[in-house]
Amino acid sequence: MKEEQFWILLSKKLAHEATAEELALLQEFLNDNSEWTATHDHLQEFCNSRPEPSPEYNQRGEDAYLNHINRLKTQVPDFEAETEMEVAVPEIGRKARYTKWFKLVGSLAAACILFYYIFNTPSAREASLAQNELPHNEVKVGHGSKSKIQLPDGTQVWLNSGSKLTYEGSFKGGLREVALDGEAYFDVTRDPEHPFIVHTSSIDIKVLGTAFNVKAYDVDQTIEATLIHGSIEVVDRFQPDAPKVMLKPHEKIVFNKSRHTGVPKAGNTVEAPMEQPVSTSTILVTPLPKHIADSSILETSWLYNRISFDDEKMTDVATKLERWYDVKIKITDDKIKNYRISGAFIDETIDEALRDIQLLIPFKYEINNKTITINKK
Repeated sequence: MKEEQFWILLSKKLAHEATAEELALLQEFLNDNSEWTATHDHLQEFCNSRPEPSPEYNQRGEDAYLNHINRLKTQVPDFEAETEMEVAVPEIGRKARYTKWFKLVGSLAAACILFYYIFNTPSAREASLAQNELPHNEVKVGHGSKSKIQLPDGTQVWLNSGSKLTYEGSFKGGLREVALDGEAYFDVTRDPEHPFIVHTSSIDIKVLGTAFNVKAYDVDQTIEATLIHGSIEVVDRFQPDAPKVMLKPHEKIVFNKSRHTGVPKAGNTVEAPMEQPVSTSTILVTPLPKHIADSSILETSWLYNRISFDDEKMTDVATKLERWYDVKIKITDDKIKNYRISGAFIDETIDEALRDIQLLIPFKYEINNKTITINKK
């Protein structure tokens, strides 16, 4: 709030609209902050170096304004009735109004100068240049956070903690393509003429109009895709000639990155039956529990602010906790690493979560800032 006040007051000063009280408050801010003082001095020097507009320049501005008014009067039916009295004022009134108009222009110019200064510092210019050099837009979500974005085609994407999504800015062309490192829930806008493809480190997921969840952190050994409604086609990027896997609603695939043995025959499409898991060389398809609400599905529980795990190794649970709470967890005992547990947390702190896990696994832990060490009890 204080920084916002500083920029507003500085803008008013540069536009010569600040009151004595506002100038005094601005000076207090400058006395308390040397960086703001430097910013103030640079901008003041910049404004002072601008040449004053000549009378001819002011006259051209007034003429342009009048020409604009006249064009509006001829093009807008109601304009003359609403503005004729304002335009047809005595000469002294015209000058006063023009003074006010140019004063407004001065305020806008001051604001533009501020934005120019802010976004043309060396670091901002370097960041802008780097962004322009990238072929994709990139959205990153840090650990301990979640985010929702809308893509150019209207597709809604929810990003879980520690995730990164890149995509082309306009989706121009025959395909709508995004690349995911992390976990995201997609609600894809249907467009049969422009298929939507999610690229991960090992598989591609092709859809038309579908809602599904993808968990594809580059550092993880597995990739999961859970279909809520619609249909998706999964392709192994390492074996593009392998059968494609078609997923139906309330089915889930688990892709094991470490399994790349065997090459199935090309040209076949596999539809996974609900009764039995279906496996290719690297992909396992399993059904989700029937008659369960979307909000209760384990794989999408993070959308409802729940962190859940079902018969998972403590090492995998620790990874989830790291991303969820933005911490680093070190487990020093191999036996503790291999314990398998189930559970869920909603509003618990990391300390409360660890105490609950202690009811299942005997261990002790120490928290030092954002680093947690788990030792044998």
